[in-house]
Amino acid sequence: MNPKMFSINRIFSLCLIFTGMLGSVYAQEEPAKYEFSLLRQEDNLEGMLRAEDKSRYDRWKVHSLGNDQSLSFGGSIRGQYEYFDNEEFSFSPNRENGWFLTRYLLHADLRLKGFRFFGELGSSLVTGKEDVTPVDRDELYVNQLFVRFKVKNATVDIGRENLKLGSRRLLDPREGPNVRQAFDHVSVRWESGERGYYIFGGSPVVPREGIFDNEAFDEEEWLWGAYVTKLLAGDMNLDVYYLGTHYEAITYGLGTAEELRHSIGVRSWGKKGAWQYDNETVLQLGSFGESNIFAWTVSFNVKNQVARSHQLGLKTELISGTTSENTLGTFNPLYPRGAYFGRVARFGPANLIDIHPYWTFRKGKFMMEIDYDVFWRFSTDDVIYGPPLNIVLEGTSDQRFIAQQIGTIFNYEFSPFAMLELETNFIFPGEYIREVRPGARNLLHLVVTGELRF
Repeated sequence: MNPKMFSINRIFSLCLIFTGMLGSVYAQEEPAKYEFSLLRQEDNLEGMLRAEDKSRYDRWKVHSLGNDQSLSFGGSIRGQYEYFDNEEFSFSPNRENGWFLTRYLLHADLRLKGFRFFGELGSSLVTGKEDVTPVDRDELYVNQLFVRFKVKNATVDIGRENLKLGSRRLLDPREGPNVRQAFDHVSVRWESGERGYYIFGGSPVVPREGIFDNEAFDEEEWLWGAYVTKLLAGDMNLDVYYLGTHYEAITYGLGTAEELRHSIGVRSWGKKGAWQYDNETVLQLGSFGESNIFAWTVSFNVKNQVARSHQLGLKTELISGTTSENTLGTFNPLYPRGAYFGRVARFGPANLIDIHPYWTFRKGKFMMEIDYDVFWRFSTDDVIYGPPLNIVLEGTSDQRFIAQQIGTIFNYEFSPFAMLELETNFIFPGEYIREVRPGARNLLHLVVTGELRF
């Protein structure tokens, strides 16, 4: 990127903290009118459509076409400053430690009787970073472009879309990184009584750095599945699902080969009184080259509302990881959150044991969270993976203890239109890292994020 563009993005990232406050002007008039979702196709437009006293913003954003039909526009601008100290647990004197990320999304949403068209363009830019990854930069791309229509009691989606499923442990829009995860897919969903059904199939979009150069239906990877949700009683729910994946080539500590994997999962989630829970078990079978696959994970997340503003929680996960000539036991998290254990993203959900207590404080528009995480290798015969299943640490060692991580998040929502967030993570290397990386140093990661939504 040229120096002029670098300066523009740098100024934008630093000033977003101040300009974000301007987004609160309209929201102060009628906050309930504006409800923006993570995925903007899920935005609730009813408040603006039915409001008698429409602001100039309302008249620009939503155009009524009569009979509950509408055409709307919107988007978001997000700026991030990201800083690392000892990024790879080692000191690099000639390495840039901080960089700026900006993401622009702009969408149009046409809602008609029994038919819907949604299109969203994106531009994700990075300046000042030496090792740019595919999730950092994509200059101009189609993030979403799909049609939705009704067939009897079912809803059908066809096209490119950001997807999220259940707890989002295995399928997530990947909001943390600069480029979201999209799929070219076909899906069908319907409800029957207290059950919800969802079946789908497609191919993940592989981002490229240029302008409109992401291919549709990349044949190197495929994902398909079925998901069923049942309301048991009160606020208790049970999900049962199957996900199938095929990779032309994928790499583990065992090597690189073609993979066919079947994931069968059960999720129990809900709340009872002051308690909330979200527990999940996944079994994976299949083939990796000439080897069989037998992998699994068990995940628990329980939290308690100890006071009106205070919440205490505990997450813990057992995630398999073994390698041998005949069996691959490394769990594949498929398409998880890019920031699975915080935006520092040094460890991913494979070959891991994790204990993670946390405390959350909410007061008005302010939220603060402090968490402590401890990591061990599940198997000493396997390596350490990042969130996208890339190998981040490897080396012969009998040590299991990987690291301790202390994280903080401070978030302020000025309004539905604007937010500001600071996240920090400190990682203290354990015996395994110190053995495979002699002289390993403590790692510091900091991210300042500002976002405008409209």
